[in-house]
Amino acid sequence: MVSGYFPVGRTFGKLLLALIMFLPAAGARGEHYRQIVVVGSDNPSAVELNILDVLKQRILEKAEVGISSITSSGYPAQEGSAPGTLFLFAGIASGNTALNVVLESMWLTAVSAGDPGPEGFLFRAVPAGPGKRSVVILNGVDQRGLLYAVGAFLRECGYLPQAIEIGAVNRRTAPAFEIRGTQYGQSSVALTKAKARPWSREEKHRAILDLALAGANIFLTESTPKNELEELAFLKSFDLMACSVFHVNQAPAGNFPGEWRASESIGRPNYLCPSVPGAHRFILEECEKKVKNSPAYDFIQLKGGDGGGCECDRCKPYGNVFIHLSEKIAEILHRYHPKTRIYFTNQKFDNESDSAILHYLNEKPREWLWAWGYGPGSDATTWQPGHRQNHRMDLFRYPGFGPYGLYPKTLLHELPSRHKILYFNELTHWKYAQHGYAQMYPRADKDGNLPPRWSHEIYERRPDQTLTMVYNRLSFFAWPKYYHRVFNDLMRYGAGDITHSSGNHDHFNQWMWQRLLWNPRLETGEVVNEYAVAWFGREAAPLMSEALLQLESNLEELPDEPLQIKRGIEVYYRKVAEAGRKIPPHLLKNNWLWRMYMQKGALDRYIKLDLQQQLAVRQQVEQLAGAYPKNVSWTLLAGKIDKVLAQETPEMTRLRGEAEKLGEESNTLFGTRSEALFDLRHDYIGLGWLKRQIGRIQEAENEISRKQLVSMITDYEGRKINAIYDNLGTGNHAQHVTTGYPYDHGQPYVPTMLSEANRPSQRSMHFTQDEEQGVTLSYRDLPEGKRYQLRLTLVRPVFQERYLERMKQRSQSVYANGILLAQNLELPEGMSDFFTFDLPENCIRDGKLEIKLMPDPALRDRDRVSTEQWRNTGGWGTLLSEAWLIPEQE
Repeated sequence: MVSGYFPVGRTFGKLLLALIMFLPAAGARGEHYRQIVVVGSDNPSAVELNILDVLKQRILEKAEVGISSITSSGYPAQEGSAPGTLFLFAGIASGNTALNVVLESMWLTAVSAGDPGPEGFLFRAVPAGPGKRSVVILNGVDQRGLLYAVGAFLRECGYLPQAIEIGAVNRRTAPAFEIRGTQYGQSSVALTKAKARPWSREEKHRAILDLALAGANIFLTESTPKNELEELAFLKSFDLMACSVFHVNQAPAGNFPGEWRASESIGRPNYLCPSVPGAHRFILEECEKKVKNSPAYDFIQLKGGDGGGCECDRCKPYGNVFIHLSEKIAEILHRYHPKTRIYFTNQKFDNESDSAILHYLNEKPREWLWAWGYGPGSDATTWQPGHRQNHRMDLFRYPGFGPYGLYPKTLLHELPSRHKILYFNELTHWKYAQHGYAQMYPRADKDGNLPPRWSHEIYERRPDQTLTMVYNRLSFFAWPKYYHRVFNDLMRYGAGDITHSSGNHDHFNQWMWQRLLWNPRLETGEVVNEYAVAWFGREAAPLMSEALLQLESNLEELPDEPLQIKRGIEVYYRKVAEAGRKIPPHLLKNNWLWRMYMQKGALDRYIKLDLQQQLAVRQQVEQLAGAYPKNVSWTLLAGKIDKVLAQETPEMTRLRGEAEKLGEESNTLFGTRSEALFDLRHDYIGLGWLKRQIGRIQEAENEISRKQLVSMITDYEGRKINAIYDNLGTGNHAQHVTTGYPYDHGQPYVPTMLSEANRPSQRSMHFTQDEEQGVTLSYRDLPEGKRYQLRLTLVRPVFQERYLERMKQRSQSVYANGILLAQNLELPEGMSDFFTFDLPENCIRDGKLEIKLMPDPALRDRDRVSTEQWRNTGGWGTLLSEAWLIPEQE
C-alpha cells in the first residue's frame, strides 16, 4: 500500500492512480434481490425505528424493490429457499432473538463493547445456498453501532433499477476515535454569491445523516434559538451527540459601556474585556441567563479566539484571564447541565498564554475541563493564517514527521493525564486557511520569527494564481492526498475531531475525515475509492477516483506547468464526463454531487481558455509594439485588449452554458452550485496595465519617453538593457532582498484590495511591519564608475472599511546607501505605478549598494495594543513589489 507519509506531489498522485486501478470496488458483485424483509427487534426503541426507516428510505431512493418489516418473533423459523428475497436482521447486541439464532447457526458471537468496541457493529452478508435463505446481519453494539452498520450496508450495495445487488461480506469493526464530528449547513457564499436556494429542514437533516452514516457521532449545532431545539431533537432521534459554542467574552446584542470593550486581536467591536470588573460580572450574568434556559449539550466549546480575546495590558497574558473566567463559566454550565463535557480552544493565543493555562491545569485537578481544543490559529509550530501571536521555536530542533505534529505531541506531554486534546480542524477553505494553500509566504510573528527551512514545503503549496481569482475561499474542492497527510500527522495525539466546516462545498473532505476517524489505517486510494463507489456507483468509481486525485493537482500552482498548459484540466473534465455516462440513468437523475464535480470541470476549462486567449493577445501586442516605430496603431492594440476581456470563444460559450445548466440542476436537486458562475470574467495577466501603458505612449511628450514606455512592453524585466530585476512576490526570484518578507495581507485576500489591472508581479510584494528598518535590497560587485537608475513598483492595498481606522500609513522614504532619494513618498492605492530615481554619481561604494525603505512617520509612537491589532489586520510599514537597477545606456 502507498504510505500516507510519502511527500505529496505529482509522482505520489500517479502512484495513487495506479493503486486505485487495483483496488476492488466496495461490494463485490453478488446476488440480485427484488424483495427485502427487515427483521427487527420485538421491542425496538424509537432510535432503532428511525434508523431502520432511513435504511428503507435510502434503498428506495435508488432502487424500486419491495421492502417489508417483521419482528423477531414473527420470523419464520423453518428454513426454505426464497429466490430474489433478502432477509435482513437488524438489531442491537442481544436485543433481537431471531438475529441471535442466526448468529448461533453461523457459529458467530454477538458484538459487544469489548468486541469489536463501543459504537461498533457486525455486518455479515451470506448469499443463499441450496435450500437456504439469503441473509444479511446488521448487529450493532449499541444504537449508534446499528446506525453505522446501516451506513456500511448502504455503501456495500449495488443499486439496479428494480433490485439491489450484494455479495458476501464479513465485517466486524468499531471506530478508532471517540469523538467524530463536524459542522453542517450551507455557507453564506453559497446563499449569496452562488445564489443557491436555502435548504429545507429535510435537506439539512439529510446532510447530517450522510455524515453520520459515514461514522460521525457529534455535530456542532446551529446556535440560533429558532433552530436549536429542533436540531437537538433530530440529533437525539438518532442517538447522536450535539456540541455548541460559547464565545467566552463576546457581548450579546445591545449596548454596553465603551470602557468595557475588549482590544480584540483584529479589532472586532462586540467583545468585552474580562479584566474590567463590570464587564466580567456582565459576562457571567449573561451566561447564567443563557444557560438556565438552554437545552443540555453533550459538549460545549469555550472559544478563546478567532474572534475573541483581549490584547490589553490588563489581560496580559490573556490565557490566564481566559482560563479563570472559563472555570466560572463552567461552574454555571455544570450547575444546570452537570453531564456536559467542556473543552476550550486557544486560537490566536501566544506562548505566554499557553504557559499560563498549563500552569493553571497542573496546579491541582481541574475536573470541570475535559479537553484542550486545537483549532485554526492554535498551532505553535506553523505560521497559519489567523495569526498565532508567536511560536514555540524551542520545538524546532529536529523535524520528526514535520511541523504539524510537533505542538500537539508536546502539548499532550505537558497536559495533566486527565485532559485530552480535541481537534477543531478546518477543512473547509482551500486558501488562506489552517491547512490550506499559502497565497503568500507567512509574515514574521510578533517575536520576529519565521518558519525554519525544513518546514517550507507547507508554505510553498500555492493555489493556482489564475483559479484563485475566480473561486472564493468557500468553493467546491477536494483534497484527498494532502488532507490524508494532515490527518496522519495530527490525529494520533487526540481523542477525536469536531471539524470546522462552513458549508457543503468541502463534501469529500468532511466525508473522508469521518471515514479516517473510524479507520485511520485506510490509505488515500482506499478512501477515495470508497467515496467514489458510495456516491457514484461501481461502474463510475474508477474514473471518479482518478478525477478526484487529478482535481487536487489542478488546484495547485505548478511552476513547470502553469494553467495555460496544464493538461490535468482536460483530463479531469473528460474523466468526470465519462463517469457520468457510466452512472445508470436512474441514479444519475438525482445525483447533485456528480453535477458539482462536472460543473467544476467545465468552469476550470473555461478559465483556462480565457487565460489562453488573454495571453495570445498580450503576445500580439508585444510583437506589434516590438516593430515600433513602424506603423504601430496603438488605438487598434488597445481595442484588441478591450475585445478579449469582453469576448468568449465558441468553446467558452459552450462550457459556460454547460456549467450553468449543471448549476441549475444541482441547485434544484440540493441547493448547491458554484459561485464562479456569477464571477467568471477577470483580467488574469494585467491587460489593464498594458492598455494603460499604451495610453501613456500615446500621450508621451517626446520620442525618448515614448521609446522607454514601449520598451517596458517589449522587455518588461529589462534584460536587453542589462537591468538587475527583482520580483518581490511569493515564490519569485528576489535574490537581492535582505530585509522583508512577502506581504500576506493579514486577512483573506479580497479582490478589492488591489486592481486586477495590475500585472501579476505588481499584485504581490514584500513588506515590513513595525520593524525600524524597512524592505532592503543589497547589491554587490557593481562596476566602479557606472551610473545607475533605480526603478521601483509601488502600490498599497485598499483596506476594508472596518480596518480603515487603524491604517494611517500612506508613504515611505527611499534611501540609497544612506542618501535620501525620496522622503515620505506616497504609494498609489490599488493600482501600481513606477517611481524612477537617478542615483547620485558617488552613491555606489566599493561595488556595493543598499536600497533601504523607511516607514511613514505616522507609525511612530503607537502603543502595543494598537500595534498588535494593526499587525493582525494587514498593517504595513514599507511595501515594495518590484525593483530594477538599470545601468546607464551607452
